[in-house]
Amino acid sequence: MTRTLKQTLSAIKDDLAQGRRPQATPAELLCFSQNALTGNPDISPEYLEVILDSLGPEDIPTFEAALDKLNTREPAWLGFKVVTNAALALDSVDTEVVGIQGKGAGSADAVPGVFVATEDKQIIFSRPYSERDRFQMLDITRGPHMHNEQYIGLAWLSMPLMSEGRVFMFGAGEVSHFIERMAADCDFETIVIDDDAAYLNAERLPLSRRVLLESFATIPDLDIDRSDYILVLTRGHMHDPEALIYGIKTGAQYVGMMGCLEKNERVFSLAQAKGIDRAQLEATHTPIGLKFGAKTPAELALCIVAELIQVRYENRKKSQDHT
Repeated sequence: MTRTLKQTLSAIKDDLAQGRRPQATPAELLCFSQNALTGNPDISPEYLEVILDSLGPEDIPTFEAALDKLNTREPAWLGFKVVTNAALALDSVDTEVVGIQGKGAGSADAVPGVFVATEDKQIIFSRPYSERDRFQMLDITRGPHMHNEQYIGLAWLSMPLMSEGRVFMFGAGEVSHFIERMAADCDFETIVIDDDAAYLNAERLPLSRRVLLESFATIPDLDIDRSDYILVLTRGHMHDPEALIYGIKTGAQYVGMMGCLEKNERVFSLAQAKGIDRAQLEATHTPIGLKFGAKTPAELALCIVAELIQVRYENRKKSQDHT
């Protein structure tokens, strides 16, 4: 049975403390999965074994920090230094564009390892690292493969230690179809809710968890919490009032509804008749998405996912400011 990330990191820490060689699989450390490495010709899932072989008791603080970040949900990433060619990793030349030349320009060593990097530029790593290594380790906060192509012989993989966000899409129409791929590419988890299996199926929405309803009149408890995002996108807007009311009552940090001003005002009136305060309605992101002239389903999906990214970033900044 595949362990959770927390269970995997705890087991690795315990193995290191007991002097055992730690065990983990690409299914548990997903940045080493075949799917995550698609398009990366230099790294295979088997490289995880090299990483595990490289670990020792000195790495325990890194895994303790990773577990702490998991518990606190502080924006942080678990990173992996991947050495594909030791000689080239040490000898790669930096350019004036990067701004790291002379001392600190190459990698400190050609030893693989595991580290933690946070959005406020903290690094926990048992290995020595150069200025160039630091530059790339902090780049993992921008994505798992940022600037991997810049230096030959060395690459960096990563996975978030906090939830990047769950997006609940009420409605399995065309816009949801486009949102799914874009949101997944930006590390959001997507859940789609609809009452029609002809729209809600693996062929149309292969990346999402799918919840088939008997009726939008009786939406079950979906375990939505304050950190989640809710998109009201029901097909033909037929069930927007039910979905909007449900979304507001969950207390989710983001509730957005697609539609023109006139339609949305009618939905607001129907929701008010059901006891929802006007202030709660006006606090939603309605109309949904950043405004840049989007018209087609793909363009609308783009403006919606862009707004989700913006809200996620703003919430991370608030979290940092309060720590």
